[in-house]
Amino acid sequence: MNHLLDILNENNILFDFQATSKDEVIQKMVDHMVTIGQLESSKRSDVVDALLHREKSMSTGIGSGVAIPHCSVSIVEDLKSIMAISREGIEFESIDSKPVHIFILLVVPKAKFQEHIKTLAMIAKTLNQPEEREKIVSAKSLEEIKNILAIG
Repeated sequence: MNHLLDILNENNILFDFQATSKDEVIQKMVDHMVTIGQLESSKRSDVVDALLHREKSMSTGIGSGVAIPHCSVSIVEDLKSIMAISREGIEFESIDSKPVHIFILLVVPKAKFQEHIKTLAMIAKTLNQPEEREKIVSAKSLEEIKNILAIG
């Protein structure tokens, strides 16, 4: 996992994302994982619980309009990811108290959590550029996101 594009595809990006609370953000994103077949519906509530539990210990709203809700669970065998983009921004108890526009939700296998620490760092680094963040928030397709994030 060297690049954000490694974990994105046509199905796992939600554009014009709407939610009214942190809990709703997480629930809707996990629901989308189920809808696209990334997660079995029988595992949905365990994953939502793990994500909400993680948020209670410390918000994954890392600031600058970005949040990376994540959890490690033993009920998945490989990394699951969803990206959601909100033009208006959603209150997420971020460390800088600003609304979040870009969410990247990760569900990581417990046995592989160490290797996915790098994934978290890569995402944070990728979304560190204000110009790129603004372009992503305005994007309407995976193609646009690919162009914005193209390694150049």
